[in-house]
Amino acid sequence: MPARIQSAGTSHAEFMRAANDELTKFERREREFRKTDRDERAKRLRLPVERYDAEDWRVRKPSSPLHRT
Repeated sequence: MPARIQSAGTSHAEFMRAANDELTKFERREREFRKTDRDERAKRLRLPVERYDAEDWRVRKPSSPLHRT
């Protein structure tokens, strides 16, 4: 009986690892898609494309040096 419980735990751990890997891949693709879509819409509407700092993406950086807040 303990062997069965151990194999069930192992298969569950492998399943969770695989699911987490797939979710990570999906999130990466989704971020890239949104970034591309946002840039295309900005280009089509002739809006400046915003740049984000890689270390803190929550801080908005102006795309133009003349822009002051």
